[in-house]
Amino acid sequence: MTQDFAKIRPEPLLEKKPVENPPAWSLMITGVVLGITIGVFACVLLYLSGNVPPIAQATIAQGPVASAEPLAANTLAEPEEEAGLELEFYRVLPENEVIVDATPVDISSQDPDRVLETPHMLQAGAFERRELADTEKARQENLGLTVIVKEQTVGGRTLFLVQSGPYNTNGEIEAAKTVYRRNNISSLPVAVR
Repeated sequence: MTQDFAKIRPEPLLEKKPVENPPAWSLMITGVVLGITIGVFACVLLYLSGNVPPIAQATIAQGPVASAEPLAANTLAEPEEEAGLELEFYRVLPENEVIVDATPVDISSQDPDRVLETPHMLQAGAFERRELADTEKARQENLGLTVIVKEQTVGGRTLFLVQSGPYNTNGEIEAAKTVYRRNNISSLPVAVR
């Protein structure tokens, strides 16, 4: 009996449905459970290997609290050495001391009432868009500073510089810098021309 396979009709292909991605929360839960399982398994293996260091028991001192005395400037606290542990660092470091001829700065010369030769401004930003500069200006004015926005062309680009001032004494500049530091704003002193 001969059969003509050309006349046999093939079965219709199954409908193809797109595979949906699993929800993100199930992947997160699977990852967390897998991570915890691997961590616990690694800890058990470490414990069974016998390489676990002994847990040091902290001793709590009973009695009056010792007063904290300031250390002298030239004394270094000796490190506590464990039995058999010798750190070369503490022996070699004093031998490599470098003597420097440094002149101390006289802070009294930084008189806050000293008038500067030229007034200074504190620049706290440079923006390409005017509205951003105006927003920063309003923010700084709310801090109590006198702020201006100055338009300047640098390298073919127009920048809007946000500056506070002018300040004529060291004390005025330091007071403004303190306001900037307290509000996490970086500033740069600029001499007025």
